[in-house]
Amino acid sequence: MKCFYSFESVQVESATAVTIGMFDGMHLGHLKVIQGCLEAARQARLKTCVITFSNHPADHFTGKRNELLMPMHEKIAALESLGIDYAVVLPFDSYIVELPAKNFIEDHLIYRMKATKVVLGYDNHFGKNREGSISFINEHFSEKLDAISIQVAKVDDVIVSSSQIKKYLSEGDVLKAKAMLGNYFAITGKVVHGNQNGRKIGFPTANMSLNADNKFIPQLGVYLCKVLIEAGEFYGLTNMGYRPTLNKDEGIHIETHILGFDDDIYGQKIEIQFMEKIRSEQRFDSFEDLKNQISADLAWAKLYLAQIHIAS
Repeated sequence: MKCFYSFESVQVESATAVTIGMFDGMHLGHLKVIQGCLEAARQARLKTCVITFSNHPADHFTGKRNELLMPMHEKIAALESLGIDYAVVLPFDSYIVELPAKNFIEDHLIYRMKATKVVLGYDNHFGKNREGSISFINEHFSEKLDAISIQVAKVDDVIVSSSQIKKYLSEGDVLKAKAMLGNYFAITGKVVHGNQNGRKIGFPTANMSLNADNKFIPQLGVYLCKVLIEAGEFYGLTNMGYRPTLNKDEGIHIETHILGFDDDIYGQKIEIQFMEKIRSEQRFDSFEDLKNQISADLAWAKLYLAQIHIAS
């Protein structure tokens, strides 16, 4: 997949099917749109192009940096894995906001990207005042572009959206988030040195430094997770929080006790996939109380895993 980071740098070799969107999280709704683009391209023997944004549109209007389900490096990897040929990654800025839909289509979709098909989600709009849409293309560019609308995706009668997934994650409901994502919500990072408190009480942990500082973080607490490291796939207990029992330092800590594994993995990449929330973060009066609770958490996790494997 070739990536371009401005309209001016775009160079495509042949006609394309194009889709446009933030695609944060690459959830089932996004996948439905992208698969529609891939299918339209396959039928017409076209290349595929995704126009997306490096920052959340809300950033431009609020002046704040919004957390993302899928930071840019993860989104690019996901698009490439789906078989997209070109990705145009743009900052969502005043130029995009003020760009008339007519110019967006003529100057960029048709001229630069050689688009002959445009595939959009059911509520997708683009251009100044959100004028661009399926109906706008059909009204003004029907001779040059074939506009294809993709219907809404729902799970249990709830529309799949990034904001809904964030709501579920902020409530700790990682299973409902998974149902909309199609996969467990995951965070990735590097294993870094901690203060060894977990090892001191008999539960060594891998401490994570996140790969992206604008990654959305679920509700704080203790979770059962799948853990992917160089040595393979394991299960683990992940605690995300301020560690109120062990120390008073500021900032959220993400640390994982990997079941059946205690090798040195400092500096290695680690991916944590959230399977189920066990409990909220809490403060204990002593290390002994904390140790007893972690033992109880482990017992719960092992029973849960046993039930999963029996069911499968």
